[in-house]
Amino acid sequence: MEEALLVVALILLAAVGFTASALSREHRRARSAPSVHLTGSPGHYEIAYLAGGPLRTVNTALAVLARGGGVRVSRGGQVSVVTGAPLSPDPVERAVLKTLRARGGSCQVGQLRRAVADDQAMSDLRDGLTRAGLLIPDGALAPARRLLNLLLVLTVLAVVFEFVTLIPTVFRFVTVMSIGGGEVVGVVTPLAGALAAVIGMTTYQSRKRALRGMLTDAGRAALDDVGRTHVRGVSRAADLPLYAAVGIPVALYGLAEAGDPALTEELQRQHANSAVSCASGSCGGSSGSSGDGGSFGGGGDFGSGGWGDSGGGDSGGGSSCGGGSSCGGGGCGGG
Repeated sequence: MEEALLVVALILLAAVGFTASALSREHRRARSAPSVHLTGSPGHYEIAYLAGGPLRTVNTALAVLARGGGVRVSRGGQVSVVTGAPLSPDPVERAVLKTLRARGGSCQVGQLRRAVADDQAMSDLRDGLTRAGLLIPDGALAPARRLLNLLLVLTVLAVVFEFVTLIPTVFRFVTVMSIGGGEVVGVVTPLAGALAAVIGMTTYQSRKRALRGMLTDAGRAALDDVGRTHVRGVSRAADLPLYAAVGIPVALYGLAEAGDPALTEELQRQHANSAVSCASGSCGGSSGSSGDGGSFGGGGDFGSGGWGDSGGGDSGGGSSCGGGSSCGGGGCGGG
C-alpha cells in the first residue's frame, strides 16, 4: 500500500512539473508573436492602448481635445463640443466628437468613455497593434489557459492527496518515536505530495496573473523605449505640439500628466463615482482583461502610477476645466 501511494505521489509531482513547464513554454510562445508590419514608432494613441487599453486611450483623447480647445469638461464631468472646433484627423478623437454630437453636443464623461471604447475606431486601433505584433492576438492564450486549468486540477488533487497521506504519516512518526524506534516509514510519500502542491499553487498564481497581460514581448519593448524617452515629471517645452506635450505623457502615465489639475480632478471624480462597467468590459476599472494597468503595460489612469508602476490617486486642483487651460476656481460652462 505504501509503495502504491508513493507511486501516486511521484506521478502527481511529475504531472504538475510537466504541466507547469508546458504552461511556461506556451505563454512564451504567445508573447513572442512576430511583428508583421511595424513601421516607425507608435503614436500617442497606440502608446495609450499599450499602456492602459481603451480607458487610457479615451482619457488621452479627452486630455488632448480639452487642452486643444476641441471639447470642454464642466463641473460634474459634463463633456461638451466647443462650437467651431476644427475636425480632428485622428480616428479616436473623431470618435469622441462624433459621440458627443450624436448626443446633442454634450454628455457625461462616463457615458462617453463607454461609447468610444466600443467604437470601431478603438477596434481598428487594437487590430493594428495586434497585426504589428505588439498585442497578443485573440485566442492565442487559449492553449495556455487550458494548461492553467489543468494545473489547477492537478494542484487540487495534490492537496487532497497530501491531506490523505499526511495524517497517518504523522501518527506513525509519533508512534515510532515514542517507543524509541529510529525508522520513519513513508515520509517520502507526503513530501512528494507536498512538493507537488507547492509547485502547483505557486505556478498557478504567478501564471494566472501573467496570463492577464495583453502585451507581446515586442509591445513591452516598444513601451519601454517610449518610457525611456519621455520620463515622468520632466518639464516640457512650451512650444511642443499637443501630441508630445499632452498626448504621450498622458498615454504613458495617466491623467495627472495632462498639465491641467482641474481636468484631472473632474475626470478622476467621475471615474470614482461610476459603479457601472463599460459595455463588454471595454474600459471599466483598473484591472481585468480590458481594463487599465493590470492587463496592459501601465498602472492606473487615476493613480500616481502609470507606465511601469501603479499607485494611488491623482490629485487635482481647482474645480473644473476645459478649453485648453484650467479655469481657476470657477466653472467652465458646458452644456
